[in-house]
Amino acid sequence: MDRLEKIIQAIDFILKRVHEGIVIADRNGKVIYVNEANERITGLNNKKILGKKVIDVVPTSSLIDVLKYGKERLGVKTKVNNKYVYSNIVPIYENGILIGSISIFLDLTEIQDLNQKLKEAQQQINILSKQLSGFIGDKDFIVGRNPKMQKVLHISQKAAGVISNVLITGESGTGKEVAARYIHKIGPRKDKPFVEVNCGAIPETLLESELFGYESGAFTGADPKGKMGLMEKANGGTIFLDEIGDMPFSLQVKLLRVLQDNEIRRLGGGRKIKLDIRVISATNKSLEAMVEKGTFREDLYYRLNVIHIELPPLRERSEDIPIYVKFLMEKIGQRLDKKIHEISPAALRCLINYHFPGNIRELENILEKSFVMDEDGIIDVDDLPEFLSLIPKNDDFNWDFEGNWPTLKEIERAIIERALAAFPNKTKAAKALGISRATLYRKMEEMGLNQDIV
Repeated sequence: MDRLEKIIQAIDFILKRVHEGIVIADRNGKVIYVNEANERITGLNNKKILGKKVIDVVPTSSLIDVLKYGKERLGVKTKVNNKYVYSNIVPIYENGILIGSISIFLDLTEIQDLNQKLKEAQQQINILSKQLSGFIGDKDFIVGRNPKMQKVLHISQKAAGVISNVLITGESGTGKEVAARYIHKIGPRKDKPFVEVNCGAIPETLLESELFGYESGAFTGADPKGKMGLMEKANGGTIFLDEIGDMPFSLQVKLLRVLQDNEIRRLGGGRKIKLDIRVISATNKSLEAMVEKGTFREDLYYRLNVIHIELPPLRERSEDIPIYVKFLMEKIGQRLDKKIHEISPAALRCLINYHFPGNIRELENILEKSFVMDEDGIIDVDDLPEFLSLIPKNDDFNWDFEGNWPTLKEIERAIIERALAAFPNKTKAAKALGISRATLYRKMEEMGLNQDIV
């Protein structure tokens, strides 16, 4: 028995148990060892290979070159018996003398299948990661796990791809402007202007000239050069009409005409200016009630309310408060140049139990005050406004902030339950979750959830 055969005999136990295919040839190129994986991968009969020259079995094998030149060949793609293998081939030396070569290889098809499975797994991880982290689509548009906010995200993404007018409603401080900017940023007009107009902050006497602009000499005190209006500045992009419910009734007629004709006239001018603008409006008022009272034009309401997005108040998405807190603490820390990365479980519980009439804007205000009061780098109950410590515990909240966080399965179940509550139709629920209807049914069965809903 020569030296190479002794080496093989010594490690035969290992060679038989590896998943990769192995072929060993002596210095003359004769196959003296193959493991069982070789037959599985190549389809070649091991008994017929042993004792034969490598060149007679696989004429294109790089093992022949390794024996010839004594240098390793790594990452070699070779066709064997109508299959491709991926090989690493190295020479075997003893006392500086070449005594053989070993080829270790994998089925390239298996590698491709594994890569595809890895890619699919990564995509699923990304979906779950987005659902769990809450940062979806844009760093400033925090969606979270709440099904109502998932629905907001879904409609916003649909709205971004079209030019239809969008009406965003919700209480003050819920993030209507953030949602509007998100729709603009992910749409085809993202590189065009986004112009915001607060219809409630500009005096009625100035709002018309601010919106439509004016020509030289249009009124006393006007700029002699005239002025471009905000709608004209938004041409090609998006105009965001915030607090649209506060727009004077007289201006509503003129806005309706602009939306119908896609053109404006500056004050004091006769020239028509063509416009190509996307209109997103927002309000914390009930425009339907205003229409009934006659304080808001019905025809304008229907013109603005093509796609409706309703942002839920923060008290209806309290499970996502930890996400908002984390994001806002980083934002406030950068603004104040003060590093605070922790909030105590007790302080976080106080925030979760609070009803937040001012919504996210109020949460940000509370956290900024806490940053100012903090002295030890950790926001605790003492750093929060006093009234928060008096808020009763919310028994409906199932998260334990003392350190016993829910498992991924528990979180997934909670997400699915909330989605089903928000979307009784399973097709819509699955769409909101980003999974197929079949996957939703399978997960519901695994979790023992009621499947009687259509």
